[in-house]
Amino acid sequence: MRNTDFFLAPLRKLVGRKLFFRWKTLWAPHIFARTNQTAGQTTLISMIRNEKAILETFCAHASSLFDRVILIDHLSSDGTREYIKLLSERCSNIEYYCFDEPGYYQSELMTWTASHLVDKKMPGWVFFLDADEFMPFRSKEEFNRKLSQFSQFPVISMPWLNLVPLDMESGRVIDEFFLKPPKPSRHHKIAYQPSHIPSGDYFIAQGNHALFMGNRSSKVKLPAKNSFPLYHLPIRTKHQLLEKICYGIDSYRHMGSDRKNNNGIHWNEIHRIIENNNLTNEIMAGIAAQYGDTLYPPYEKSFEELLKNGYSKIRMEICCSEAMITFADVAKNRHDGTIVKNTGLSIDIPNDPSTNHRKIDFDRSMGSMRMSE
Repeated sequence: MRNTDFFLAPLRKLVGRKLFFRWKTLWAPHIFARTNQTAGQTTLISMIRNEKAILETFCAHASSLFDRVILIDHLSSDGTREYIKLLSERCSNIEYYCFDEPGYYQSELMTWTASHLVDKKMPGWVFFLDADEFMPFRSKEEFNRKLSQFSQFPVISMPWLNLVPLDMESGRVIDEFFLKPPKPSRHHKIAYQPSHIPSGDYFIAQGNHALFMGNRSSKVKLPAKNSFPLYHLPIRTKHQLLEKICYGIDSYRHMGSDRKNNNGIHWNEIHRIIENNNLTNEIMAGIAAQYGDTLYPPYEKSFEELLKNGYSKIRMEICCSEAMITFADVAKNRHDGTIVKNTGLSIDIPNDPSTNHRKIDFDRSMGSMRMSE
């Protein structure tokens, strides 16, 4: 596309900035498509906080699919930080960073990471997944074949399939059974090809739901091609749900006036429901089924009711290697510090959570980030 700028420049003047970007990103790739394009490198960027219960599974899944995995810990206190740090030391395709700003500046962090740690000229895809989101593929080859179908699209969207666990006690994922909704959620995540994006400023929206050209005061949303769904497991156990809501509300509270619109409002809504109702399996199933949307009473949903409403039973059979390390390995590599106990294994946590060599600092007043050693 870079060789077609001689044609696109006058078009930009003619139709205006916003319409130009929409045309260039949606239609120009098809008009000026090149043959024999390679899939390029696949990169995953993930912001993680206190995900011990699912982290081994998520990392094994991610490393088996993506060529490069960038994990950024956000103030974890349950051993998550130590786990991904050790994992990065033992696995060449996994990188560890930490972000100790208490506010939930996900949009700024994802944008900075994608812009500064990924080569914009190198062909390939950048994905943004949370630890409760899984790709619906059984092999890396299947994943790459699917991606090749979208090689001419700068941005793709992946709608959530909010899965309801039939086992709400163990929190296990692989080979476990879930209820799958009859249609995807209206909410989706995006992935994009940096080499296909017009030069200039762009940013990832909060929640990794969209990509915008321009700045935050003057922007245009890039169109995204609908692709494949994501398996989304927002609710797995009572303990996990309570922690998720607590950390989410606290992170947004620390943003103060920087919190935009209704970002994260669903966490406040779920917190209100939990406070006013007994947290039963039916309540959890109802919240999982409507996750991300406005929750309407009655909040309870039985498995039988969901099946009658078109849900189907599936087994989680996805690409996942053996866990490269376990939390037991973290315990063996402990350093001086305090012991933290969380649902089982004791993990040694360094006294200073910011002690590392890959720290991303955020200047609130300037809205800028930088790497510190």
